[in-house]
Amino acid sequence: MLVMLAWPGHSMAQTQTRSDNAQRSVTTETKSTTTDDSVSRIVRPEEIATQNDSPKSEAYTNVTETRAVSKPGSKPPAPAADDKWHFVFSPYFWMAGLHGTTGGPNRTIHVDESFGDIFHSLKFAFMGVFEAHKGKWAMQTDVEFVSLDDDKATPGPLFSSANAKIKTFVFTPEAGYKIYNDPDKGSFVQVLGGTRIWHISTDLNFNAGVLPAVQIKDSRSWVDGVVGLRAKAALSEKVFFLGRFDVGGGGSKFTYQLFGGLGYSITEKIALIGGYRALDVNYDKNNFLYDTNQRGPIMGVGFRF
Repeated sequence: MLVMLAWPGHSMAQTQTRSDNAQRSVTTETKSTTTDDSVSRIVRPEEIATQNDSPKSEAYTNVTETRAVSKPGSKPPAPAADDKWHFVFSPYFWMAGLHGTTGGPNRTIHVDESFGDIFHSLKFAFMGVFEAHKGKWAMQTDVEFVSLDDDKATPGPLFSSANAKIKTFVFTPEAGYKIYNDPDKGSFVQVLGGTRIWHISTDLNFNAGVLPAVQIKDSRSWVDGVVGLRAKAALSEKVFFLGRFDVGGGGSKFTYQLFGGLGYSITEKIALIGGYRALDVNYDKNNFLYDTNQRGPIMGVGFRF
């Protein structure tokens, strides 16, 4: 009988070698499958530490943080407050009629003329608004000077006719504060307070009728305190509404102003403005009467700088 004996050490080594080779083969196949299919795998602790220290991980963290800050729906940061002064100059032409009564002691003239009549009597006119504003605060001045020579005034039954030369100077400095402000749309509501300074000069000639001819020359200056509101509302990207109202008195018995109109922005710094304005005053002191109302269309252009 032939008996074959195996060397114990050699047999075990072969068995172990086969086992290791099989394990490496299984591990290799597992890694290959995991890498190709992008399926999660067991990551060793030392690999995690290496990934955390790599530049790629830091970049990914920064991107993640940026996305968290800029996520959709988040409110953008508020714009910085505008602390610069801005200026607007707006020359305008007021096509106003003049209605009312003016005169001295026992001699008054009634004037009731439309702008068409006034235009023929107009000798000189200058009108303009200058404004400076910063944030919610504003300072505004409105200047008006008009010189008229009216030969159609009504003198009453005692004179045959009359001629009235009237010079009107009105200066209105005011300060304003915006109680509502939407700078993105350019809309606001502003409270105004200030003074209206008047200087009226009259040269009245009453031509002979029942009574002989009389000439009365006089002038007065006074100051009224005024308060009011001013507003602007954007109707579209180019078109906006403007309005203001003020009321006051002091030197006169009563005065008020009313304006409403539309504007059109030609450029960011130039706008056309048109509307309707009324200015009323009733002064009757020291034998001088000036109780008049000016009203009519107004047109102007605003320059912002």
